[in-house]
Amino acid sequence: MSNVLGRMLFNKRRGTRIKSGRVSLRADIGRGVKIQRGSYLDKHSAIGAYSYLGNNCSVSVARIGRYCSIADSVIIGPGEHDLEAVSTSAEFARDTFAQLTAKPCEIGNDVWIGAQCVILRGVRIGNGAVIGANSVVTKDVAPFEVVAGSPARVIRKRFAPDREQAIAASEWWLLDRDAAAAKIKELGAQP
Repeated sequence: MSNVLGRMLFNKRRGTRIKSGRVSLRADIGRGVKIQRGSYLDKHSAIGAYSYLGNNCSVSVARIGRYCSIADSVIIGPGEHDLEAVSTSAEFARDTFAQLTAKPCEIGNDVWIGAQCVILRGVRIGNGAVIGANSVVTKDVAPFEVVAGSPARVIRKRFAPDREQAIAASEWWLLDRDAAAAKIKELGAQP
């Protein structure tokens, strides 16, 4: 079966919209996911339900949560060479892919990543975090933090601690779309 036909059948079955021929259908792809043209998602990655991957993104050996919004030209988990090795050339690696992708990236739920960001290998981004456009994320980001820059630095928290706690405790991102929308509306009514 051709990749185009396979994508069409996959989209119909899962309610997804995959417009890129560079997405491995062996990846774990949730219901309602949208992946735009030119984006790459390898077979070692997962993207949760109702998440969006913009144009020309690259995702390798990463887990992306539910309801994430990832803008155009974002790179998640690029291969990284061992700086402690005598040579950084891939020519001398026994298993190049395994060496370059040794630490997986983890993106929480409801994370917004702006255009042209790079999320380095092994980074964990917490639920509800926001990454400003053109940022290079070199270390973990806590839940509900807003970070930006190169390297990315904390700009602020999205919410006051009590509101953050209420949103985190609701775990609305585990719900299907209609139930999640109702829970978000309920949470939005809070001061």
